[in-house]
Amino acid sequence: MSFTPLLALALAALLSWLLMPLGVRLAWAVGWLDHPEARKLHTSATAVLGGAVVFVAAVIAWGLTLSRMPHSPADWEAWYLLAGAALTLGLGLWDDRLGMQPGIKMLGQAAAATMLIAGGFIPDIGLPVGIEAALTLVALVALMNAVNFLDNMNGMVGGLSAIAFVGFAWTSLERGANGVAAAQLALAGACLGFLPHNFPRARIFLGDAGSLFLGYSLGASALMTMQGAAPGWGRAGAPLILAYPAFDMTFVILTRMREGRPVYQGGRDHTNHRLATIIQCPKKTVLVMWASGAALCAAGLSTLHLNRPEPTLFLWGLSTILLLSSGLRLSSVPHAPPQSPTSK
Repeated sequence: MSFTPLLALALAALLSWLLMPLGVRLAWAVGWLDHPEARKLHTSATAVLGGAVVFVAAVIAWGLTLSRMPHSPADWEAWYLLAGAALTLGLGLWDDRLGMQPGIKMLGQAAAATMLIAGGFIPDIGLPVGIEAALTLVALVALMNAVNFLDNMNGMVGGLSAIAFVGFAWTSLERGANGVAAAQLALAGACLGFLPHNFPRARIFLGDAGSLFLGYSLGASALMTMQGAAPGWGRAGAPLILAYPAFDMTFVILTRMREGRPVYQGGRDHTNHRLATIIQCPKKTVLVMWASGAALCAAGLSTLHLNRPEPTLFLWGLSTILLLSSGLRLSSVPHAPPQSPTSK
């Protein structure tokens, strides 16, 4: 196992931290800002080019690290990871600046997901290939929107993404996919470099550009991990790493349907919003979410390594019980009423 890819994490973190103030200035200069609304937590206009800076820092760090690493047959996977990330980044930048109809946005997300499917990243779950491809497409688009939904509190998506990317990079290193690991660690490092500018107080946001491209990159990493893992029960560990965004989106959809309002109508009714009502501190809430993400990541990695039915069923069952019980408790917590239609 080569640990040279770890340089990508440190370099990306440094570049992201140094470049983020430039992103803030550029966003204010061109008007790429997120203005306050009743449904949002911030009270003043804030730059939304954080996702673009994270991507640029990660790509530069990955490129500089790549030449110092031994090549492996799996390095080509990193190009699918970053190419689709670039496509979803562009889609999100357009949406952040000019707005976009949900249907058009989903078509763009589907196009990015189709790139992965065309590259052969389709989990083998014993169904006809066409059905597996369709399920993969739906899962990827759903994950992109889940991460986008979750980008509603300072530090939330940046921290959770960094944790998950480190977990996926570990599996890539173990199978000798150094180029993929370097890309994943660069993304993790760039997210870490972003956090001091976003948490606990935010000078810049990821924007839809950041949340969409990170959602795509996490989904692509999960597929690559499943494909590179040994056949068996362990492959169920990859989706377990990303269980929290999926849980939050499912929770929001079900509670909004129960309340008889459109799913797309936003509000402060996500799991983290309701937990913040209990804790009475957004900063502590985010720290709890990071800890939960780390626990799910550890459970997913354990499932991958053990690759046996007993630990897989136990860890998935335990995680499901904890998430369901949390969802039932949080569903009874009062939340702020919806104010305006939105995608979050």
